[in-house]
Amino acid sequence: MKIHLINPSDHSFGTAVITPRWLFVLAAATPRFYGDPTLVDESLEQLDASTIQPGDVVGISVHTGNALRGYELGRIARERGAWVIYGGIHATLFPEEAFERGSAHSVVTGDGDVIWAKALADCAAGNLQRVYAGGKVAGEDFVPARWDLISADKYMWASVQTVRGCPKHCSFCSVWRTDGQKPRQRNYKRVIEEIVDLRRKGFRFIALADDNFYPVTLTDLRLAREQGNQARVEQLETMRAERFLLMAELAKLPHNMVFFTQITMEAAEDTEYLDAMNKAHIKGALVGVEAVTPEGLKAVFKEFNYSGDRLVQQLRTFREHGVHVLGSFIFGLPSDQPSTFQATADLALKAVTFAQFVMMTPFPGTVDFE
Repeated sequence: MKIHLINPSDHSFGTAVITPRWLFVLAAATPRFYGDPTLVDESLEQLDASTIQPGDVVGISVHTGNALRGYELGRIARERGAWVIYGGIHATLFPEEAFERGSAHSVVTGDGDVIWAKALADCAAGNLQRVYAGGKVAGEDFVPARWDLISADKYMWASVQTVRGCPKHCSFCSVWRTDGQKPRQRNYKRVIEEIVDLRRKGFRFIALADDNFYPVTLTDLRLAREQGNQARVEQLETMRAERFLLMAELAKLPHNMVFFTQITMEAAEDTEYLDAMNKAHIKGALVGVEAVTPEGLKAVFKEFNYSGDRLVQQLRTFREHGVHVLGSFIFGLPSDQPSTFQATADLALKAVTFAQFVMMTPFPGTVDFE
């Protein structure tokens, strides 16, 4: 029984910007007695279907953008007599679709770190269940990726995850529904071990692929203290201290290392945190600005962001503390007017190093989609 793990893509370029982290994590979650799984990243090259034999297991992870290609691959694999198992964000939100369109034998919902081995064991025993609920595993159960299986020369950036989950509930985002609103944090020592492993393989550029690199805000701490919730205060302080330990260890790595992450705007109020990021070689962060007006922020459930001059100052604070911002702006909100475009461009020029402007897209699983 050979294990195949496939990252679907409609286009193959021979090289890729960033590693599909799930591919190497699920490879690590595959018990060694099955042998090394075959990893196929179709952003590099298309699947050679002849490598799939009857009785093999094919694991396919899909998000909304590559789901149709993933379903096509699942149909091909099943026609060749393989077991077909789906996972990923889209399969977690819409498991039935994988059966209807992708010829699935089974779907793994939620995190695959722990449950994947169970699905493989059941498959080997001829007792594969229809759905496996992986849930949201604790930080200590996150599986470090098997970077020994990577073709290091094919990727510009590697990816390492330090925390899953985001406490926000933005209307356009499905992450808080799939990964939860309770941040689950990995032990910083295991994160550093993985980064050192990647460094030895030649990687200098690493994305900290977190849902939100700033899981504990100063506001969270203040509210917990005001509520007299000492247990919550201690929990938050422990998480915050762990973040600083991580960044202190990152700071010890070679100075030509470059890290990038994504973070909420609230980090601008925590300059101690930004200074620690700078020392840790975290050179930049994607910040979801989304809208430049109070009406726009309300439309996307992001009223914790500022607008106008206060927004400009917040964004400039990142740069003043050595963290360059990739500002992400959304066009097509219900509150947008013709003047919104120029106002957004003007603010971006004043306040951020890089900018991306995207159309409001109601992805399945989001409040906007509903």
